[in-house]
Amino acid sequence: MSLARTGDDTFFAIEQLDPRTRILGGCAIVLGAVAMQSHAGQIAMLLAALSLTTLADIKPRDMLHRLLHVEGFMIVLLVLLPLTMPGRAIATLGPLTLSEAGLMRALAIILKVNAAVLATMALLATLEPVRLGRGLASLGAPARLIHILLFLVRYQSLFREEATRLMEAMRARGFAPKLDMRTWRAYGNFTGMLLVRSMERAERVEEAMRCRGFSGKFPLRSTRPLQRADYGFMTAVALAVAALAVWDRLL
Repeated sequence: MSLARTGDDTFFAIEQLDPRTRILGGCAIVLGAVAMQSHAGQIAMLLAALSLTTLADIKPRDMLHRLLHVEGFMIVLLVLLPLTMPGRAIATLGPLTLSEAGLMRALAIILKVNAAVLATMALLATLEPVRLGRGLASLGAPARLIHILLFLVRYQSLFREEATRLMEAMRARGFAPKLDMRTWRAYGNFTGMLLVRSMERAERVEEAMRCRGFSGKFPLRSTRPLQRADYGFMTAVALAVAALAVWDRLL
């Protein structure tokens, strides 16, 4: 599902870019965020990624909703790293000691991960899956990876509906989940039935595709040449990442 708002009279700089440009730009920003060593550089990269979400016109509510899934893991990291990483103690809670090195490492990881997530959200999450697959194919990505992506987009709703029907059938037979072996056995049977039905559907889909002449490759439209906006965006991203990397090393 696209996160960007669309309208008849609305024009967004991110939406006009070629998928290849957006993929390469996202990879460059993620690599730049990972390479940052100082907190100042990491914060600068985070602000740069945040500015991309503004260009993509992502709703703050949608952005926060996506970030909440990431921040749950980051909170665990923020708690565990200061307790497990050796270094100068900054606080003591009974037998537990919080280390300064662990806290700094956790903050660095949080800043890098959030910058990468925001950049990916702005450049790729607003890109339709089919266009993303075509862009990956144009960049020479493995054909199997593209097939998995396109099949996942097409059939995830069907598998979700199948799982819903199986769960409704279990409830109609009086199933009520509890913390006992009967519940775990029921969930095991549910998982097995879902896998079996998924395999059967996949076999039917494969047979239908072969009957229609599928040769193992999806026909992709010829990609248009990159436009001036694409070259300008890639140049701007490359210069910004390089400048931040040099500034980060000089701090």
